Amino acid sequence: MPPVAPCTPGYRSAPYWHDDVELAHPEPTPLPAEADVVVVGGGYTGLSAAIALARGGRTCVVLDAEGIAAGASSRNGGMVHPGSKRSLPELLALPGGRRLWEDTVAAFDEVEELWRHLGIECDWQRRGHLELAHHPRAAEHLRAVAEAYASIGEDARYVPAAELGAEIGSDGFCGGLLVARSAGLHPAKLAAGLARAAAAAGAGLHGDTPVTALERVGAGHLVRTGRGAVRAGEVLVATNGATDRSLVPWLGRRVLGIGSYIIATEPLDADLAASVSPRGRMFFDTRNFLHYWRLSPDGRRVLFGGRTSFSATSVEQSRDRLYAAMVRLHPQLAGARVARAWGGRVALTADRAPHVGRHGDSGVVYAMGYCGTGVALSSHFGAAVGRWLAGDGELPPFAGRPWPRVPWPAHVPWLLPVAGWWYRGRDALGR
Repeated sequence: MPPVAPCTPGYRSAPYWHDDVELAHPEPTPLPAEADVVVVGGGYTGLSAAIALARGGRTCVVLDAEGIAAGASSRNGGMVHPGSKRSLPELLALPGGRRLWEDTVAAFDEVEELWRHLGIECDWQRRGHLELAHHPRAAEHLRAVAEAYASIGEDARYVPAAELGAEIGSDGFCGGLLVARSAGLHPAKLAAGLARAAAAAGAGLHGDTPVTALERVGAGHLVRTGRGAVRAGEVLVATNGATDRSLVPWLGRRVLGIGSYIIATEPLDADLAASVSPRGRMFFDTRNFLHYWRLSPDGRRVLFGGRTSFSATSVEQSRDRLYAAMVRLHPQLAGARVARAWGGRVALTADRAPHVGRHGDSGVVYAMGYCGTGVALSSHFGAAVGRWLAGDGELPPFAGRPWPRVPWPAHVPWLLPVAGWWYRGRDALGR
């Protein structure tokens, strides 16, 4: 185990993003007896859907087992870019791949426009991202990805290791892929803004309301919760990494919720912070057990995250592992103290792609499986599904694509460490 990370006197195991944002915590009100649409999940996807539904004249209720927007939507790293977990060459090689890519670009552009259309100020900073090769094999792969970007006219280039010093204060990488169409934001401000917009449009927001069962009744559904039942014409399940395997078993077999953790340093000297990221880029590496990091919107803290283990772990254990990794990559940060540490859950899929559509047997509509790259796609999918359910527009081109099950061993807790060893071995080989 790594040594205990140095922490500030005011250290808390809580998201840094929550320090200066008032998330929506509406007073509990009785659930309505019925609604046109019940949305299960109060994150980016569910809230964006609720806005579109309410504006489209549909009565809508958003239910979340925790607080509205209290999950991954207000806890993530705040990195926004087109694409998915698949590399660009892999995405373009799929049937309709160019259309899929263009849909992710539209998703990115929509987030950039949110402050104009909805008045959401979320510290948007369009400064590009750098994907960093942890192994020579990974560097060669990034060269190929850069060529794919060039083939479709995107502003991206491969950065050799010898030139990385202008972009990042670390000599721990073999090269990098610099992509211009990429940005950082304050995820909790975005989530809170979407919640305000949904409530203002007329959607009912109900946190602390876990859904216990979904029953198909005639042409609609009966949504049972711990606070009563709601009869709905349609149900949208937008729970992503928090998907309950028992609610809609078909969905539960196709997503795997995995913990991801982040630490935030204390405020740093301006020159020290700038030495980490001279241009304010978003960073992530090519490992399966990836690390991702950036400066806070005010440029004074380093936020460093990653998936530290497939097996059960704690925020404190993850904090210490992340701190050790951060200092290994940026030795100049040795001694910088940790002010916040927290975690959340991302949803992995077997094909590393997001999915949206309607499940034939249960009749529920779903949008999820963002694999850790969902800030843009989640709000985009939610808005598109909301418009579609309100009778306006189509589902995104990702809709209706084959969705393989996650192999059953991945759902067995005591087998997850084996998967962790496997991926660490692949990382060591640059695979």
